[in-house]
Amino acid sequence: MAGSGSAESDGVEPDDLEPSGASSGASGPNRRDRSWPNQRTLLLYLLGGLLIAAIPVIVARFVDQPPGDTYTIDIPPGTAAAIAAGQDVDVVPDELDLTLRDVLIIVNRDSVAHTIGPFEIGSGEQSEHSFNEVAAISAYCSLHPSGSISISIGE
Repeated sequence: MAGSGSAESDGVEPDDLEPSGASSGASGPNRRDRSWPNQRTLLLYLLGGLLIAAIPVIVARFVDQPPGDTYTIDIPPGTAAAIAAGQDVDVVPDELDLTLRDVLIIVNRDSVAHTIGPFEIGSGEQSEHSFNEVAAISAYCSLHPSGSISISIGE
């Protein structure tokens, strides 16, 4: 028997020679590996479906939205001198009510810089601001005797 080459003569049990994955049992070692591609495919389909559903929502926020209104604040020459002399200048209201996508243009033709809420505009400068988020701002304004302005940005 020494040269017969049988499995028993080498001390190896016949069950140990069964190829991997050839087990007929329900819980074979590769059963879990075989189900993984199906789980991965399911996950990819799920993510793809979510992406397909999200694209129209994202695009709708930016496309086919009506443009906002444009508001212009013009600060005429001599405004700072008029304020220093105690005059009430009517350049900008105490409260600005804007909506999303509105554009605020501030033109400073005065000889000094002015502050309107979060916006500081140098002498002879113009600034343009658009609004993408709802906000309520109360801040300093150099054009009001009270020194304050409220800017509301709604939908």
